[in-house]
Amino acid sequence: MEHRTLRAKSISMFGTALLLCTADSAAQTRAQRGADLAQHLCASCHLMPGSQHTSVTAGIPTFTAIANKPGQTGRHIELVLMKPHSPMPDVQLTIREIENILHLLQTLRSDQSAPPLISPLDADPKSTPPKPS
Repeated sequence: MEHRTLRAKSISMFGTALLLCTADSAAQTRAQRGADLAQHLCASCHLMPGSQHTSVTAGIPTFTAIANKPGQTGRHIELVLMKPHSPMPDVQLTIREIENILHLLQTLRSDQSAPPLISPLDADPKSTPPKPS
C-alpha cells in the first residue's frame, strides 16, 4: 500500500512540474513574440537589450527602464499602448500583441518580487475566468 502512495505522489509531482514547465515555456514563447514585435515597431525609439543601437532620443525610456519603473503596472502599459501619446505613433496593436509585449517586459524586470505585469489569466492563454455562481 505504501508503495502505491509513493508512486501516486511521484506521478503527481511529475505532473505538477510538467505543467509549470509548459506554462513557463509558453510565457517565454510569448516574450519572444513580444521581443520580435518590439524590435520591428519600437526599437527605433526605445532601446532594447541586446540591440545594436546604443543610444536613444533624450527622454524616451528604454524597455528595461519601462519594465522597472517604480509602481509600473501591466494595466498602465496596456493603456499607453492602446491610446499612445505624442510622439509615440498609434500602431493599432491587438490585445494579444500588447500581452506579448507585457511578457517581454516581465522578463526585463530586475525585481522579480514586484507585482507581475501579467495577470495569471493572461499568463496561461487556455485558462478561463471562473463562471459566476
